Amino acid sequence: PFKRFIKQVSSLTLFLIFLRPLYAAELPKYEINAEIDSSRHVINASQKLIFTNNSDKEISEVYFHIYPHRKYKESEKRFLGRYAAYFKVNPFPEGFQSGDLIIKSAISEGQALTYDIEGKDESILKVDLKRKISPGESAAVELVFQVNIPHAYGRFGWHNNVISLLRWYPMLSVLDNEGWHNYPFYPYHQPYFSDAAYYSVNLTVNSKEVLAHSGISRQEINNSNGTKTVTIDSELPLRDFGICLSPDYAVESSVIKGVKINSYYLPGDLNSAKHALEFAAGLIDYYSKEFADYPYKEFNIAPSYLAYGGTQSSGLVLIDTRNYRLPGFLIRYFDFLVSHETGHQWFYNLVGSDEYRQMFIDEGFNSFFIIDYLNYKYGPNAQVMVLPKGIKWLIPNFSFQRAQVDRYLFVAKNGLDRPVLGELSSFKEPSAIFSITYGKGSKIVGMLKAVLGDEVFAKLMQRYFKEYAFKNISSDKLKELASSESGKDLNYFFNSWLKTENVCDYAVRSVNGAQAVIDNLGSINMPLDIKIIDNEKKVSYYSWDGAGPEKIINSEPGTKISSVRIDPDNKILDVDRVNNNWPRKLDLRLVPVYSAVYEIPAILKEDSYNLIAGPQIGDWGLKVSLQKPQDNILYISGGYNFGEDRFKNVLGFEQKHLGNKMRKWGIEAYNYQGIGEGTDQEGLKVYLRQELWPASYGLLDENDHYTLYFLRDRNFNGSIVSGSLEDIKNLHYRQEDEAIFGANFKFGRYGAYPDPSFGWKLNAVLENAQHVLGGQDYFFRFSPQLIRYFGLSPKQKLAAKAKIGLGYPADKGLFQLGGQDGLRGYSYKTINGSQAMMFSGEYRLDLKNNLDLSFCDRIVTLKKI
Repeated sequence: PFKRFIKQVSSLTLFLIFLRPLYAAELPKYEINAEIDSSRHVINASQKLIFTNNSDKEISEVYFHIYPHRKYKESEKRFLGRYAAYFKVNPFPEGFQSGDLIIKSAISEGQALTYDIEGKDESILKVDLKRKISPGESAAVELVFQVNIPHAYGRFGWHNNVISLLRWYPMLSVLDNEGWHNYPFYPYHQPYFSDAAYYSVNLTVNSKEVLAHSGISRQEINNSNGTKTVTIDSELPLRDFGICLSPDYAVESSVIKGVKINSYYLPGDLNSAKHALEFAAGLIDYYSKEFADYPYKEFNIAPSYLAYGGTQSSGLVLIDTRNYRLPGFLIRYFDFLVSHETGHQWFYNLVGSDEYRQMFIDEGFNSFFIIDYLNYKYGPNAQVMVLPKGIKWLIPNFSFQRAQVDRYLFVAKNGLDRPVLGELSSFKEPSAIFSITYGKGSKIVGMLKAVLGDEVFAKLMQRYFKEYAFKNISSDKLKELASSESGKDLNYFFNSWLKTENVCDYAVRSVNGAQAVIDNLGSINMPLDIKIIDNEKKVSYYSWDGAGPEKIINSEPGTKISSVRIDPDNKILDVDRVNNNWPRKLDLRLVPVYSAVYEIPAILKEDSYNLIAGPQIGDWGLKVSLQKPQDNILYISGGYNFGEDRFKNVLGFEQKHLGNKMRKWGIEAYNYQGIGEGTDQEGLKVYLRQELWPASYGLLDENDHYTLYFLRDRNFNGSIVSGSLEDIKNLHYRQEDEAIFGANFKFGRYGAYPDPSFGWKLNAVLENAQHVLGGQDYFFRFSPQLIRYFGLSPKQKLAAKAKIGLGYPADKGLFQLGGQDGLRGYSYKTINGSQAMMFSGEYRLDLKNNLDLSFCDRIVTLKKI
């Protein structure tokens, strides 16, 4: 009885803690009645909103976000189709659709109100109240509206009997002393900012529909017309009210520490649903101990056709259906997805923030603690893949944290970095939002913890949830909390890391006897530890505030320094960790088969030069590379090619991000020695490649770029640049006494993945051979190629290609049609000439969709023929 009494008192205390902030500002209350016609994909609804003027000024209008009403420019529609390739899916099965939210009437106190649609994207509803509302005064507005649900993947749309409805109703814009926050609807991420509110909802749906939603179901009535009406309330405030429904849903439920967790699933996915329930329960338990108890009685997880990993609503998270059918070795990735979205019940729902201007608060904090949780659960530096012991030696693994940080380092080193804070629409490219607000943001939270210390940081997080539960927090308020709790002036930290794109980089410049010199090469100063081991194996730690251009450290007289390591606990976001060590570290790895996988930075030791050696694929021999992650690679290979009956030796080097841009150069020399007479060959290539777009969207697609190059008795061999595809075909290389200067350009705007139905792709090659550097040939050739894509219907597409070749002199075989890489109509025959013209057309018809064939533990799947 005593334990039960203590538990009841604790629950009451927690409830009062959560409610305490409500006395400072009245929260809105929504009363919604909605009928969802799942066959016509239409919602007819009415909504009464009671709100309070929480600003310090009188108001005479009220504003709502009507996200489904957002109007898209043609360029935006096409970019959405193209950007979806980043997630390897076509989100518009029947062509672009965005749905609509149509306001039919607005009433207050029985009086009809006038209203207007505002904003460049027409996603803001302005309602004239026809009277002044004083600070602290409340008013009610009733809206009648219709929602048209699009056939589209994502948080708002339907596909294959699943309807996802997030932010589907008019949502009150945030009003504070700055005024109304009427942000546009940035469609490539989550531009949301909302007040927590109470909800009372009546939903009428087909009786066969199974509902997952943000609230608590209080009553369900079966109607005579084959529908049912479900009465739902929020019990405690919610940041939004989301719904996901399908007649195909089943549910697996369990009560964990007083919280009923409902894991919905589609046919065949029961096992994954059980895992999702387990993962959500683990995260809820961990965050409850770290911050504050999950305050609601229920939590829901539902599969949806999102086209990306997952998304959050209050009391409800949606996970993309593809993640329910991952290969077994990616079970931890599934855990990561479910846990990350579940974590937003704290960092979004309980404590809100301005996601349009300050997404770092939501995503940076949640990402940091999710990595913390995974390391707690799976061990330090938790690895992404769960590999059987028998093949661990064969397949390289990587950690969640490395994947997160490396994504940011690519951005920082390639001139794509920017301040963490700022409007979402100001990011150079949508995928950079993940790198900066999630990756860099997570590390900033970790550095804040290091600056404050574990104890103070823990107290900060307790105050964070105690003082801002059901409120909105800003970066300035976060800084005030941290400064208050620590007694430190944190202006420099917050300004440097959140408001600039400056970087931090400390390096060991030199060691001479008992003296070490540490350089500050970056533009952000951070306090750091320096670990020194002397020749007597004595370990000493030195602290530096990080200010100034250098730090000279003298160890004990009579000793010699054996090693120096800056930031041994990896607390700082240092853009170059290799130079943190003296002597520089070298990691030697012998691999069973050398492949391009071993040139991915996340696979390599980040604080070392990496020497990788192993048998290579293609030529029977050995390949060895020396790499500095993200920066450069030196490689040498030698092997015997049975198809060509000759030994092939290659030596090359590539330097990345020249001038802190998406630019790299490389050089590669080769020597081929054949068994037969006249089969020996030597050659060289030098290249400079400039990427024109930050991310390659197609899995095997060439990114927009241009390349300048020199070839000496070489051809392109499909890819001139390591890890970067080049599309150069139908050129005839004699590879004998040729010195060729060339340029390749590729640019395109097309989609959707993987079978384009709109847009174009332009590829052009210009080459000139000269009598220089041993070249004995002279010619000029230019070959542009244009591909156009047309959508006839959702299942029918046309693709047309036109290519010409212009060359001089006329007696040279400069172009080649046919052959393995040529025009398919000629089979393996080849035709050479100094001029060329080629046209092709394709009619593409979907014969069978929605296949669910998989092989090798779902590593290989077939979705469509």
